[in-house]
Amino acid sequence: MKTAVLASGVVLVAVIGGVGGYVVGDLTEPTTTANANGTYPTGDDSPPATDPPLPRKTPEPNTLAALEADELSFRTQNFTIHDESGAPVRLSIRVPRGWQLTRDPKMPREVKFLDPERERAVRVESALPDQLSPTDSMNKLVAGLKSSQPYENDLKILSQTDGQLEANGEVRTVSTLVYTFIPIKTLRHVIVRWVATGGDDVATVEMSITGLPQDAAGLNAVALEASRSVRETG
Repeated sequence: MKTAVLASGVVLVAVIGGVGGYVVGDLTEPTTTANANGTYPTGDDSPPATDPPLPRKTPEPNTLAALEADELSFRTQNFTIHDESGAPVRLSIRVPRGWQLTRDPKMPREVKFLDPERERAVRVESALPDQLSPTDSMNKLVAGLKSSQPYENDLKILSQTDGQLEANGEVRTVSTLVYTFIPIKTLRHVIVRWVATGGDDVATVEMSITGLPQDAAGLNAVALEASRSVRETG
């Protein structure tokens, strides 16, 4: 059953039965276990089906104070990513003040903004290679997560939603996946959102907002501001 929900300025159509996942582990590709440096392998490297599953991890608590929505202030960040041909794509987005931009040379289509504690992050990817709708992009990731995440990481899909968001007088189609999992020792709370910024139904931006379970309200505020503000600048 689908019900329309108005939350923080976003009209969402809730799809019952979702579950969800990380940066400082954002997890938007099928992965298995973490390497020693906390990164995650991609591709068809799941353990053999004959291996017995390891027991579910018990998360170690992180006592860092929660990210509070009403304590956040935002600033505009301009940055450039590169598509598969190497052509530059210039973007702008509003993220929490004090979060620092970082890049991975191996991931030219994305940047990340990390909080001072490096426990929360916003990952922004554009020049997406697949011309998929936000809904299809979300369904593709959910299938990949369910097929690749090992039992011990305790993946839980919390929600899957489709809807529309108003941004500067324009209406954008968005899909949002929320999940948790335990990539190493700490439970991570992840929001992944696909945004169609071109006025149609093609996802042009994928973003993931990651933190701790106690950060959920603050992460929602970050996701809303980022989704409304992200745009190409030329």
